[in-house]
Amino acid sequence: MNQRLRRNPEVWHQVNRLLMAGILVVVLIFVALTFRPEWNRRAELQRQLEEEQAKLKAEQLLEKQRLREVHLLQTDPEYVEIIARDKLGVMKEGETIFRLEQGKPAAVVPVTTPQRP
Repeated sequence: MNQRLRRNPEVWHQVNRLLMAGILVVVLIFVALTFRPEWNRRAELQRQLEEEQAKLKAEQLLEKQRLREVHLLQTDPEYVEIIARDKLGVMKEGETIFRLEQGKPAAVVPVTTPQRP
């Protein structure tokens, strides 16, 4: 049988292909295991970046609202009057103020029906 393997170059060609495929698989596994921590770190940094961007947008919106309020306080006397009356609880003559305050939600009481004997 040994003579037969030596004479048949096709068998050795197949063995070489399998060996090269095996080496390629081992190299790919090594590369994947080497870079996996970096991929995980990148995913974590991406998540943190998205969180920070969301915080930044919220802060920018708050800044925009405050700048608008400062502008109104500096330029609009009617707005200043409304804010002052609201803070002090003062009302004009003939004006009725309705305040809606948020309280605790009412407790839910289960309704039971009497059982018949």
